[in-house]
Amino acid sequence: MSPMDLQPASERQRYMTPEVFASFLLWLSPDPGRAAQEYLDLRKTLVKFFVRKGCAHAEELADRTLDRAVLIVHKEPEKYPTPISLCCGVGRRVWLEYLREPTPAALEDENIPAAAQPEEDFTEREVQCLEQCLGQLSFRDRELITQYHQFQGWQKIENRKQLAETYGGLNKLRITTCRIRARLHDCISSCVQHSALN
Repeated sequence: MSPMDLQPASERQRYMTPEVFASFLLWLSPDPGRAAQEYLDLRKTLVKFFVRKGCAHAEELADRTLDRAVLIVHKEPEKYPTPISLCCGVGRRVWLEYLREPTPAALEDENIPAAAQPEEDFTEREVQCLEQCLGQLSFRDRELITQYHQFQGWQKIENRKQLAETYGGLNKLRITTCRIRARLHDCISSCVQHSALN
């Protein structure tokens, strides 16, 4: 497993660029259509894995797993010849991390104090950077990514079905939003770093 896999989410997002994601798709298959299908099949397998493990946010954990796999492959593509083996290995690590995450009830029981001011400032910077980066997207991409992440539960499912009808099908919708997220990750990380230096 690459050391990249052990880095915090903010560190991984710094390296998540459209080019890195494109290299992952090329690693899956030189044929773009086949690569897209392979990616979606991997995601579906990971979602099922996390559902079987009883994870409350199976889709988010699947996306986290794939993000890590993308960066691992970018660093050492020849080391991992089998996509499903790599993704399942990373998925198991993500699941173990998930098990160690405190539940909301546990946080309340521990009576954790409010966050310190520097963390609140950092969160505010992230929000400002998100707004700035969203503003740099095309109108179509901005509308899509904001609508895609609305709602919870059944409302989210129905919302995404409607979006899929508008944007050319569920597969195309997922690939498009994944690419937009990769661009946003890179933009937000750069923005936050720049703000911290000033």
